Amino acid sequence: MPSSFTPRLRLEMQAAGENLNTWGAPRLNAVIARLDFAIAGWVTLALNGDYALAASNGDDEARAALLKFTGAGGCTVTLPAVSKRYEVMNAAGGPVTLTTGAGATAGLGPGELAAVICDGANVYKVRATEFGGARLSGVGDPVSPQDAATKAYVDAQVFASFSGALPGQAGNAGGVLRTNGTSPAWATLTTADLTNYAADQAARGAALRAFAVAAALTL
Repeated sequence: MPSSFTPRLRLEMQAAGENLNTWGAPRLNAVIARLDFAIAGWVTLALNGDYALAASNGDDEARAALLKFTGAGGCTVTLPAVSKRYEVMNAAGGPVTLTTGAGATAGLGPGELAAVICDGANVYKVRATEFGGARLSGVGDPVSPQDAATKAYVDAQVFASFSGALPGQAGNAGGVLRTNGTSPAWATLTTADLTNYAADQAARGAALRAFAVAAALTL
């Protein structure tokens, strides 16, 4: 019975009585070396177009634990249709899409580092979705609407839009801040404002007293 190979990492499994006097070296040593490469091996691939990782029963690219892409980018890399995890660095000039040729794909932008998992058909980028109350730190300034921003960045943008202060404070001492529902503005408090306020408070007081009388009569 001849040797067979494991389906995911393509490691040789020798049959009983096979490879006499070569079972250890080089056969077993070759398996150990390929396991070492599958756990911690690094391969760099220069991309100038779509590319399929070489996958064979001997030494190959797809067995590597870590993939680094350089070159132009803007292309698709096809992985073997077997379950495996990869650590990926996109050092190419453009985005890289990972696929098996069927199912979901995973995209990495230029400069992105990510863990990627394949279930044999779909390729997924590993994303943390629950932080358990942990704080995010070291976040850079956002460059797109979906980017996270630090509190300091948000504060700076808000206050910068008002020159570091509420709108037009200079020369508006004693003013009141009003809004038209779109933007705030300072205004001078007028007699009409005070009259309207007094009338409003009087109406509220009358309504409250009427309610109290009605409540007392029902007791």
